[in-house]
Amino acid sequence: MRVLRPSLSAGRLLLLWPRLPLRPPRPPGPRLSSGRAAAAGALERAMDELLHRAVPAMPAYGLREKTPAPAENQCADFVSFYGGLAEAAERAELLGRLAQGFGVDHGQVAEQSAAVLQLLQQPREAAVLLQAEDRLRYALVPRYRSLFHHISKLDGGVRFLVQLRADLLEAQALKLMEGPHVREMNGVLKSMFSEWFSSGFLNLERVTWHSPCEVLQKISESEAVHPVKNWADMKRRVGPYRRCYFFSHCSTPGEPLIILHVALTSEISSSIQTIIVKESPTSETEERDKGHHSHLILAEPDPAGAAGRGAGHLPHQAGGEGAAGCCQPRAPPRATAMSNGWKDHLGASGSEPLPVVIIGNGPSGICLSYLLSGYSPYVKPDAIHPHPVLQRKLTEAPGVSIVDQDLDYLSEGLEGRCQSPVALLFDALLRPDTDFGGNMESVLTWKHQKERAIPHLVLGRNLPGGAWHSIEGSMVTLSQGDWMGLPDLQVKDWMCRKRRGLRNSRATAGDMAHYYSDYVIKKGLSHNFVSGAVVTAVERGTPEPSGPGARDPSPLFQVNGFVTAEDRSQQPFSLCARNVVLATGTSDSPARLGIPGEALPFVHHDLSALEAATRAGTMSPASDPILIIGAGLSAADAVLYARHYNIPVIHAFRRSVDDPGLVFNQLPKMLYPEYHKVHQMMREQSILSPSPYEGYRSLPEHQLLLFKEDRQAVFRDPQGLQKVFGIALVLVLIGSHPDLSFLPGAGADLAMDPNQPLSAKRNPIDVDPFTYQSIHQEGLYAVGPLAGDNFVRFVQGGALAVASSLLRKEARKPP
Repeated sequence: MRVLRPSLSAGRLLLLWPRLPLRPPRPPGPRLSSGRAAAAGALERAMDELLHRAVPAMPAYGLREKTPAPAENQCADFVSFYGGLAEAAERAELLGRLAQGFGVDHGQVAEQSAAVLQLLQQPREAAVLLQAEDRLRYALVPRYRSLFHHISKLDGGVRFLVQLRADLLEAQALKLMEGPHVREMNGVLKSMFSEWFSSGFLNLERVTWHSPCEVLQKISESEAVHPVKNWADMKRRVGPYRRCYFFSHCSTPGEPLIILHVALTSEISSSIQTIIVKESPTSETEERDKGHHSHLILAEPDPAGAAGRGAGHLPHQAGGEGAAGCCQPRAPPRATAMSNGWKDHLGASGSEPLPVVIIGNGPSGICLSYLLSGYSPYVKPDAIHPHPVLQRKLTEAPGVSIVDQDLDYLSEGLEGRCQSPVALLFDALLRPDTDFGGNMESVLTWKHQKERAIPHLVLGRNLPGGAWHSIEGSMVTLSQGDWMGLPDLQVKDWMCRKRRGLRNSRATAGDMAHYYSDYVIKKGLSHNFVSGAVVTAVERGTPEPSGPGARDPSPLFQVNGFVTAEDRSQQPFSLCARNVVLATGTSDSPARLGIPGEALPFVHHDLSALEAATRAGTMSPASDPILIIGAGLSAADAVLYARHYNIPVIHAFRRSVDDPGLVFNQLPKMLYPEYHKVHQMMREQSILSPSPYEGYRSLPEHQLLLFKEDRQAVFRDPQGLQKVFGIALVLVLIGSHPDLSFLPGAGADLAMDPNQPLSAKRNPIDVDPFTYQSIHQEGLYAVGPLAGDNFVRFVQGGALAVASSLLRKEARKPP
């Protein structure tokens, strides 16, 4: 997963499929030039090649039950290709070719019909006639039905087919495709859905105030007739004397299809308004001995609710502690129950120092805690790694834990998507062939050796999982779901046990936040974690000798801060530790322009400001444009969010549109069509001429000079001329910096270039690549984005390096 910041990411708009709205009609575009015509021809050839490869041929009648199913990647290719078609016309073209060229074989139908007629004219045994009729039925099945059947077996396949039919209906409404073949394919899909969504496949679940926040939010946003005003209103609707249930489908548990609201009253109400308006009793418990009448309200989630929920956030941060804004203000998490060991160190200067304190409880800190708790990775005796050189090295030390081996030697020669050799090594052991599209199991097995555990504490502002808890739960991750997992608990397996499913191989932010918290519990790590803890100072010094003639003590770290107690008060703490690990991520402080007027109230540095303005109604299609500054994915998210609500946009950035360093050029177009669509809009500056992008204007290579109090922004264009634009809101989305203010000098001297600001991408903390210990400070470690590892799949390698180093230190420690 890409890690830049845990910014709110509206752009990854995967609207929940039960309420898929039709896309609005788009104005006709200009005629194709010769270059575009050639590109269109290439696209059509690619479509034909895909369909011939992905749509399985109908086996002969006698072999229909013996023919193996097509390879899963053939269906996945179709899903991926279709997802990369950004234009409705392109999707319609592909569906039209599928309907026209891969339907019923009319020659076979005629032949089998003739056979049935012949048998009717020349009576034979009933079995022969029945078999002939069965052959005719088989010939009447279109080829594309087999494709749909196999797609339904993929992760998120049913959701994809529902979206496909929504596109089909949209294309018919827009007259992009017509004819009997199209209507027939629509009927086939409708028939399949009728079977899949029968009552036997629906689950009835009750919703209470203790249900997951994601479910409550979906219920809230789905109510169109009697809108939920706020969280207090939602609590009333699922509280005493109220019942709320929803039906979900077994393929997508947790997604409301039909919602039932029940009100228990002491008398039969004459109208629904008396139930809606009337306040429910304030008691938290119901009087069981009183009779009640039940009033049932049936609600089907509406498209508007789907649209509102679909625009949300996506985590960019791997192990970050910085909390992004979200749909509702969140109270700070209270401190978790403190272990006795933790209490012993509170302000007790004479207590034995802790071996390790980890600052940050995101994926990096969780993985390190797992390794320090005595869990050791070993190579399975019968495992064979696909990398021949690594396989040979692994066989040289059978029965020796990976943390005890030479990580420098094992990682030598490995290549991949990360600069850290140990991160590449650990990723290769956990996911041996994932970069080649394989799903080979890990070659590692895990053993719990309690005698090897190193006492430690993990301090975090949020619940275990870090910044993932600060992000709206319905949004999907940028990386594949399997890449988001931690050792010895695959995300796919965890989701299966939770009766959840990945969305086209990607997980939701809510699922990942739940997964990380659950991981800590399942692995027995809870006693090491303290949530709601804020570190204010970390200093290193040498304690006074304990007495005359005593050996000079080793330098220790003093970690000071506070935790939020049950009553919301802040309780200070002071800990002594021999080693400190920084795992705070890099998203604490958004980058700023440093220009006049940036502190004005309409200038913001987080997408949540636009979400709040949209909910409040201050930003609408009729308002002045929103100004979005930046050329990264966070800025693209903001553009997509604003476009989703038809809010006019001015998009300004310093780089050229064709700059090869733009992040859009690093993402596969087929997997991330929404970002490439933004890149296309940036290039075409379409508001200057009639186009499908009315309401959007890009300002490439423009430098922002200042903001005025009357909501004007002053730019300098590439020719040096000044331009002034009236705007309603400003979002400055140009990255973020880590907040290491608790370190001396804010940690500036720890960076690879002390004269430049600390940056996960350009100037991370300078660490030893095989121990992750700071080059400039012994005993101080950094993992995750702070050390330059910007993907969840790779931050675990840093944890392995730190654990290996600390275990060696403990082995050398004098008795």
